[in-house]
Amino acid sequence: MGVLKRILIVDDEEGVLFVLRNTLIKLGSEYEIVTAHDGREGWELAREAPFDLVITDLRMPVMSGLELTEALKTSRPDTTVIWMTAHSFFGTDEDAARLAVYRCLEKPLAVTEIRQVAREALQGNGDARL
Repeated sequence: MGVLKRILIVDDEEGVLFVLRNTLIKLGSEYEIVTAHDGREGWELAREAPFDLVITDLRMPVMSGLELTEALKTSRPDTTVIWMTAHSFFGTDEDAARLAVYRCLEKPLAVTEIRQVAREALQGNGDARL
């Protein structure tokens, strides 16, 4: 068995974490799925050990998804990041491009879509495709 691919899901809504974790577990045993309830918790986890993919909500208390992405890209620039939000991405295009965000997804997410996007991002297709 090869090296595990590590995926971090960051969202302040427990239901979103539950659904996404259960969805991404179906990618297979070669993936480790970790969850965090806000950007600060996600950042602490990422500082302990790197993640191959971070899927983060943009609007969260304590530390936003934008702030988390900026911290990740400073310390671990190879980390692939996917943003998600229930709100508009209006005004975030420049930040997404500057930080090489792989994809911006709107909630509610289709489970098949998030699984496919995560698979593509982890298969070396990590070039930003907004």
